[in-house]
Amino acid sequence: MPGMTLTATAPPAAPGDRPEHPLIGVLGGMGPLASTELLRTVYRACRLQPEQDTPRLLLWSDPAVVDRTEAIGSGELDALRRAVETSLRGLLAAGAERTVIACITAHHVLGDLPAELAERCVSLVDVVHEELAAATEPHLLLCSSGTARAGLLTSGPAGARAAERLVALHPADQDALHERIHRLKRGEDPARTIDFLRETLPRYGVRAFVAACTELHLVTRAIEDSGLGGELPSLDPLTVVARRIMNGEL
Repeated sequence: MPGMTLTATAPPAAPGDRPEHPLIGVLGGMGPLASTELLRTVYRACRLQPEQDTPRLLLWSDPAVVDRTEAIGSGELDALRRAVETSLRGLLAAGAERTVIACITAHHVLGDLPAELAERCVSLVDVVHEELAAATEPHLLLCSSGTARAGLLTSGPAGARAAERLVALHPADQDALHERIHRLKRGEDPARTIDFLRETLPRYGVRAFVAACTELHLVTRAIEDSGLGGELPSLDPLTVVARRIMNGEL
C-alpha cells in the first residue's frame, strides 16, 4: 500500500490466445483531470505490453454534474442521483461490464440507484474499507467537505471499523483542504500539495493518509513520480482500482 508502484503482472499472451478483456466503464468528469489520470495510471503501468493485451476502458466524462458537496449540504440530491444514474446506464448500454464512479462524494447516492446499476458499480468507499482493514497504522482522512459531512467513509458497520484507523481533520484544515481540491480541479500543479501534506501530517501524529477524493489521485501520482512514496505513504482507492483493472480483478 505505501509507496505503491503499479506494474502489470500478467505475461504477454500469444496473439491467438489473447483473452477478451472486460470493458470497464469509468464515470468521470468530477473532475476531468482526476478521471483521465486514472486511465493514465492504468496504461502507464502497461507500457511494456502489446496494446492489444492492455485493459479496455470507456470514460464517460461529464463535468456538468452538479457540485456534490453543495448537493449534500442543501439536501437536494435528486439532480445528482439522476446524473449518476443516466451516466451509468449509458456506460452499460455501451457495453461496460463493470463501472467505477471516479468521485467519492458522488457515492452518497449509490445506495439510491436501482439495484441493476448499483450491483455492477465498484464502490470506492468499499475499496477504502477493504484496504484499511489490512492497515497497521492510522491514516489521516483527506476528502472533500461533502464526503466528510456525509460520513461516507465512517458510516455503517464497515465505516465504524474503518473509523478506528482514521484521523479526521479539524474544521479549519478541512476547509483548507477543500479549497486545495478545487485548485487541483482548476489545474494547479499537484506537487504543490506535497508541502501541505508535509506540514499537516505531523500535526496529527500520523505518517500515512487516505486519498479519499479523486483529485488527490493527482497528488499521489506526483508523490510517486518524485520518489516520495516512502516518506508520504497513502491509501489511494483509484490506485487500487487501477491495479485491479490491470490484473483482471475488478
